[in-house]
Amino acid sequence: MSRRRGGVAQRCYIDSCVYIEVIKGRTGVGIDHAEQDYDRCLQVLAQFENGNLDVTASTMVYVEVFGKGEAKLHDKRKSQLATGKTQAAASAIIDSWFKSSPISWVEVHQDIAEDAREMAKKFHLDSQDAVHLATAVDEGCGIFYTLDRRLISHIEDGGGIPNLQLLLPVAMGQLTIPGQVSRDEKLSPLDPS
Repeated sequence: MSRRRGGVAQRCYIDSCVYIEVIKGRTGVGIDHAEQDYDRCLQVLAQFENGNLDVTASTMVYVEVFGKGEAKLHDKRKSQLATGKTQAAASAIIDSWFKSSPISWVEVHQDIAEDAREMAKKFHLDSQDAVHLATAVDEGCGIFYTLDRRLISHIEDGGGIPNLQLLLPVAMGQLTIPGQVSRDEKLSPLDPS
């Protein structure tokens, strides 16, 4: 089990899709996302950056965000991979979160794998979602932020998970992550060509 940081208001788990949504909005790629989702996800991550959330994550979050937010970042409407400055911007954003921030990283160990297997069966989940949830429970997180309404529905239909709230990111006021563009600038692609 990883160590908790003192003085932080809330211990939580942020699902990969929240990070990916911010990368899409920040780079202007994959503009099939809802602007409202971007704003709300950005605010959750700003709370983390400001020290108001104690974030725990499975190393699978890093793999998924790297894979979907950098390595395969693309605009579905154009069906092309991001390149050049857009790709570099995605890498820089990922590094700022995962290498420079105090996330409590958790390896997928046997206990988490077994708990994930049981959750997958009970709630009809895919293995990645089950690992994220099992990690959050194992690490004592009280909140699990996700954009995955299907996941929330499956958990609610299965009777919920004791001591873990699954929440959609919600508006918390006007906050920005240091070094990130403002809300008005976010939709401009970094590479105009």
